[in-house]
Amino acid sequence: MPVPSDSPPRGAAVVRTAVTSAVIMGCGVITGLAAARSLGPSGRGQLTAIVVWATTLLYAGNLGIPEAVAYLAGAERRAREAVWATGQAAAVVLGAFIMLAGWWVIPIVLGEPGTPATDATRWYLLWFAIPAMGSLCAGAWLQGVGANRAFNISRATVPVVHALGATVLVAVGSQSVRHFATALLIGVVSSWVVAAVQGPFRSFLSTPPSWSLARPLAQYGLRVQFGSWANAANVRLDQLLLSILVPPAALGIYVVGVSYANLLIPLPSSATFVMLPDVLERRGAAVRICVEQWYRRLWWTTWCAALALAPLALVVVPLAFGEDFRSAIPVAMLLVPAAAILGMNDVLSTAFRGIGRPEVGSKAEGVGLLVTVGALGVLLPRYGIYGAVTASLLAYGTGHLYLVRKAGIILGTTLKGLYVPTRDDRIALRKAVVKTGLRLMRKGPVRPIRTQEL
Repeated sequence: MPVPSDSPPRGAAVVRTAVTSAVIMGCGVITGLAAARSLGPSGRGQLTAIVVWATTLLYAGNLGIPEAVAYLAGAERRAREAVWATGQAAAVVLGAFIMLAGWWVIPIVLGEPGTPATDATRWYLLWFAIPAMGSLCAGAWLQGVGANRAFNISRATVPVVHALGATVLVAVGSQSVRHFATALLIGVVSSWVVAAVQGPFRSFLSTPPSWSLARPLAQYGLRVQFGSWANAANVRLDQLLLSILVPPAALGIYVVGVSYANLLIPLPSSATFVMLPDVLERRGAAVRICVEQWYRRLWWTTWCAALALAPLALVVVPLAFGEDFRSAIPVAMLLVPAAAILGMNDVLSTAFRGIGRPEVGSKAEGVGLLVTVGALGVLLPRYGIYGAVTASLLAYGTGHLYLVRKAGIILGTTLKGLYVPTRDDRIALRKAVVKTGLRLMRKGPVRPIRTQEL
């Protein structure tokens, strides 16, 4: 059943977000190729260790504040400027805390102070934590208020600037891991500036942070935080353990496989950026109808794309990354279905955030984390990177089953409503394909595709 006709058209926003995701994906390919070809498997693995540890600490210590900012910005329309100011203040405080905590934690997990890997990761985190928190909160505010154009610009800034920096490094022949990490850091700082400029930063002095908003911000965030911890562990634990247990070259092979599989992620994730404000506007049975349609159409679209993407790894991986990474082909092919499941988990978690129940997604991440820890403990020592691949499939699949069950209990969704395509779905898919083809062939102006047609 389609979304009720009185809903505001979201087609243009979906198209813009999808285009932005394509740009981000393209930039990710550029940076991945640049790093792989310039640094080789060993250097690529070292760069991954630096970035993975910094981002893991960021998501472990952000207390769910970015998600809370997005929710309150959409729910508290009269206090949006105060939400922005409070979110930015919280970002600076938490960023400083993450920076200091990481400075102490990193030597414990990577080795004694003074080793190259430890020093590089600590200094990267020192410059990374506050700008990254500020960028996350500013971008979340734009998403919550439905400013999709501004949100897309801000989220594309990091990969675009990073890709430009990586291209320059390749042109000058740099083979320094530190230089490639610095290029990413410049992208993070740029993203914070771009997101802040598009928000109500000019009214920051007249609308200071609000203590009355700090409490609901913290309450919502804490309900999300366990999920953030579990998500960081689910997504990063394999790479964290591999960075400790296997040579950098093996980690580099695994990361290339992950990078290829993640080409699928922008398809469902770009839709969730538009889905969140759409769900926030619904009440009662309209929420179930809205969620079922979003999920059902994204499910079939994502898996069709996965079936096309997996076999292409046979050609794309060695051609793009070089013959040194040919052994990443089976890793990439096995991780594509894991990426599809992960993307659909994000869709359902977004639905629960939109109805003010973020703890459901958090619990799903916790369930997945238990599976991740157990599977990695059994499979990683014996099967190496293939054990990590299997653990990802098991963890994401278990989390998906939990979310589907909770959607039925809380939202009233049915398996038929979530998975069985309707006649309207098939018609919408054909229309979307035809209209996309007409756009590509430039056969004249075509109106934006509506949500009901996606």
